[in-house]
Amino acid sequence: MRQDKQMYAVIIAVGVLAVLFSTCLGAMAGGFFGYWAGRRAGTPPVAPSPLSEWERVPVQPEIEILPLPTRAIGALVTRVVEDTPAEQAGIRPGDWIVAVDSVRIDREGILERIIRSHQPGDRVEITLWRQGRERTISVRLGNNPADSNLAYLGVYYRLQPLSTELQEAE
Repeated sequence: MRQDKQMYAVIIAVGVLAVLFSTCLGAMAGGFFGYWAGRRAGTPPVAPSPLSEWERVPVQPEIEILPLPTRAIGALVTRVVEDTPAEQAGIRPGDWIVAVDSVRIDREGILERIIRSHQPGDRVEITLWRQGRERTISVRLGNNPADSNLAYLGVYYRLQPLSTELQEAE
């Protein structure tokens, strides 16, 4: 009889430990998923576009590229699409876009995401790094050719990492 009570006690203890372990594991998994979902919640969906600013194209060989200041991040303009807001504003291949409406271009604030957070027709202030100095220009965003509900600048670019050396697109 005494052995039966001990066996029941062991079974109950193992059961309680299993419940505690699975609860902790579930809480960790829920926390990880909640963190991941929260990080993605603030970013608008990005529709694919044949003229997407996100596409990476090689830099034209005739462009003179001056590096960004040390430890800066920016979007190197590799091509400007004809008859677009970027061309009308005077953005040129070789320019570095470092901010849009004072939002710095970095790993979280990628140019395409920042542009698409606006509406077509919105006027934005774009901060460029050109010929060794910073300048700000005003641009009225257009309609994306692939989806007229999305704002469009009209540039192809390559995100520059923290170093000042150019790296090839992946």
